[in-house]
Amino acid sequence: MSTVENLGAPLPMAAAAPPFVSAGASIETNHGKGPGSLGCFARDSSGHPVLLSCSHVLFPGFKVIGDMAVHSPDYSSCCSGGVRIGRPVYDPNQKAQPIEGGEWVGGYREGQWTGGFNWIPAKVRVLGTVVNGHASETDCAMARLDPGVMFRNVWQVDLGGTVTTIPIKGAVTDGLGIGKGPVLGTLPSHEQYVRVYNAVNGRLKYGTMLSNTLTEPDVSDPDRIIMRVGMSDPSDHKAGSMTNVNQFMILPRPSPIPGQSLEDSYRNGEELTFEGGDSGSVVINHENRVIAIIIRASPIDKFFKLDRSAPEFANVGNLGVATPIGKVLERLQVEIPAVEDGWSGAAPSAGAAVHLVVGRPPSAAELARRRGVAELRDQLRTSLLGRLLLGKIGQHRREVRELLRSERHIAAAWQALQGAAFYHHCVRGVRTPGHPIPTVINGVSRARLAGTMLSLLLQHAGPALRRDLERYGQKLIDALLPVETMQDVPAALARPRARS
Repeated sequence: MSTVENLGAPLPMAAAAPPFVSAGASIETNHGKGPGSLGCFARDSSGHPVLLSCSHVLFPGFKVIGDMAVHSPDYSSCCSGGVRIGRPVYDPNQKAQPIEGGEWVGGYREGQWTGGFNWIPAKVRVLGTVVNGHASETDCAMARLDPGVMFRNVWQVDLGGTVTTIPIKGAVTDGLGIGKGPVLGTLPSHEQYVRVYNAVNGRLKYGTMLSNTLTEPDVSDPDRIIMRVGMSDPSDHKAGSMTNVNQFMILPRPSPIPGQSLEDSYRNGEELTFEGGDSGSVVINHENRVIAIIIRASPIDKFFKLDRSAPEFANVGNLGVATPIGKVLERLQVEIPAVEDGWSGAAPSAGAAVHLVVGRPPSAAELARRRGVAELRDQLRTSLLGRLLLGKIGQHRREVRELLRSERHIAAAWQALQGAAFYHHCVRGVRTPGHPIPTVINGVSRARLAGTMLSLLLQHAGPALRRDLERYGQKLIDALLPVETMQDVPAALARPRARS
């Protein structure tokens, strides 16, 4: 028997087969700040299989630690470390170079890795004004897979209860692999669509490329779909990212339905936005070839003046910002093998040859979990308190997990008050709709666990987490204590009960 650390309490696990991982999997480092996406698999210059993602996913905050590892979470990264699948790649002998503002880029320095970024002269937007400066064309990194890890370059997408396998057939290495989207009021052609998928957000997203009319066209970009002005965000450095330039701008679009008009497609109720969890996802064109990697989600109004009366822009949230794949392959010196049904293999042990294997599809339990998580998330987004809960989980999951791991009083209380057991029933309730969540386990009530943990977290939390616990903690507890199943949670938050 082996164990996994789950919120400070070890849970027994049967001996497992070697991990199998598909492209688009949710991944997180053991010092991460939340999940990002495994884009796809590639082969490094030594012939070893590696996974590709963003630098800020594999090196959050630019940090390098001694026991670095990449995990693919089973359920929720705030509560489950998942299975280890690899180790991020960096070279301590590749020295970072100084840039303006006291920053460093392009290598290793004092426990930080910025090798996934370059630094070129660029026009940069500062407070709405374009000025001369510098920016990076890439935000990329790779991790070498652990021996025995099985992989396959396919997306396993759940479309309304039917699992569809979408193979990634290699990468575009000649040109950009895509053109600009259609004029307003016109449905995109098959060749104009791009697609993005990852298990973090659990949805297959469609989009088209925005054309930047302010950019001078050139031979390599005749449709002017490369954004030549640098873009940034105040949170970049904390996240481990930098100002970026020469990126694609992807406009989210409704999923195409044959015979449906443009206007009707925008009445389907799809959420048309890119999100933080999309970072690291690959973008594929109509030929299923990788053309880019998503590096950020940005409000569309930040870059374009829009006619909000047009259906294409009326309900759009964030654009997807993506690095053309050629820049990534060049930066990391890797290739994405072109295989019709998706490159697959098993990471070899030291000195062993890479061999192809047939990819193992996700289990019925895993597919049920994915559906349950996606449905629960979508329903939570329909209420103010539900959206608040999702946002606060994303903001504070890393600190809560660290407190459960390292703060002795919190870890002991969680174990003694059956926290792991209650959590296990919640996970089972997501996978199996209707599964009842016990109100008492081994003589300990939900109310006692919740009240004790809230009190202890308030004592040890940082200022931001403490403020949110004081403001919302008891309100969320009062709303959630009466629920019988996980499927009752969205309704409970939509109609929170007054505290008795």
